[in-house]
Amino acid sequence: MMIKELDQMVISLKDEMFKSASEIIRFKSVQSVSKNDAPFGNEVKKALKYALNIGEKYGFKTQNVDNYAGHVEFGKSGKLFGVLGHLDVVPEGEGWSVKPYEGVIKDGYLWGRGAIDDKAPTIAALFALIAVKKMGIKPTNNRVRIIFGTNEETGWEGLKYYFKHEEMPSWGVTPDADFPIINAEKGIVNFEISAVRSTRSIDGDATLISLKGGEASNMVIANAELTLDIKNKKVAESIKSFKPQNNARVEMNLDGNRLTVKAFGKSSHGAKPQEGINAASALFELLGKIKLDDEELNGYLKKINEKIGYETNGKSMGIAGRDDVSGELTVNLGIAKITNEMIKLVVNIRYPIFFNVDMIESQIKEALHEMKVEKQHHQGPLYVSPDSELVKVLSEVYEDMTGQKAYLIAIGGGTYARAIPNAAAFGPLFPGKEATEHQPNEHVSLDDLLMTARIYAQLLYEVLC
Repeated sequence: MMIKELDQMVISLKDEMFKSASEIIRFKSVQSVSKNDAPFGNEVKKALKYALNIGEKYGFKTQNVDNYAGHVEFGKSGKLFGVLGHLDVVPEGEGWSVKPYEGVIKDGYLWGRGAIDDKAPTIAALFALIAVKKMGIKPTNNRVRIIFGTNEETGWEGLKYYFKHEEMPSWGVTPDADFPIINAEKGIVNFEISAVRSTRSIDGDATLISLKGGEASNMVIANAELTLDIKNKKVAESIKSFKPQNNARVEMNLDGNRLTVKAFGKSSHGAKPQEGINAASALFELLGKIKLDDEELNGYLKKINEKIGYETNGKSMGIAGRDDVSGELTVNLGIAKITNEMIKLVVNIRYPIFFNVDMIESQIKEALHEMKVEKQHHQGPLYVSPDSELVKVLSEVYEDMTGQKAYLIAIGGGTYARAIPNAAAFGPLFPGKEATEHQPNEHVSLDDLLMTARIYAQLLYEVLC
């Protein structure tokens, strides 16, 4: 049942909360070069200090763990409940109509990098705890920590370091995804597929000089470039009319014997590769139509086109499938590189929660046995039972505050909920609202930010009392 006095306390704090959310956006907390006591760069360090200073201002116990992460804590005994947010952001990119690091408030929205992912929602959770404390509530059951991560976007090393030195919460949430409740997150694993190029030359129509595309495995390759030395002018003429099956745009430039081909696709998150257009896949299709003067390379390219190609479900590698909870396995070709010495691809796979990553690895190695396949980054899937106490509490709070039915969501993305036992992603994006994380003009509605704080205040009250 909603505590009305607590709800009014949150509302009374809204102007200060909006101001704090705006101010923390002004730190360009993109991970940068480590310096002295700033493991992820000075701006990330400043953002962490700013959040901890808010906690100190309101009399909370705070802890900075060597600028890798920190927390604000309330309560003295019982189980520890964690609210895990992150203060780092992805680079701003291009295409903004407002300055990305000014925390502009206009037209009922907060604008800037971190407005929805994840600075402002983390500040909203902090002010929810402030409201609970200002009510004079004395925790009787459990403790709460608002934990501030610092490199969620680039590897989670900050949180790993933090939990080597601090207590692991028994349960918790992260305000870094969608409402109502995300109780299932697919497993995430990268495989590097590589081969060393030899010099087994044959008569061919062209020599492959290089291919490059992609910088991050968890993004669809939007731009890729191919360079060839042409030995047969008829080949250059024949491929001028090439149109990729995925409708990527292609530009070609022939300078003497040197042919440069650029492909332009559409970026998308690696969790949803089917929503993007992979530029590198288009170039692999093109190479499949050319007889290169490297017999072994021709074989590798044929295999890549047969087993990966344009597919985003892994069918040709023999790993396609789905489960009823989290849906279909997805495959994203995120990095592609060929030089005179080597071939390297990185595929990012999001697999259903009831699948086995060792079997996936074994099958990929079998499908691409001519090449070296190496498992790299791996995060196991997350699943919280619909019958759990956590889901019950989150459902009750969400329904009381919004008047809407709570339901469970499964995603292909990964959040800090994976970092602790028995945790779920809980907000801040409400159903039907535009998702602007990682995009130009990232923003959040002030009304939604306030509602997030109001929901979290009721949740934290339930946990503490």
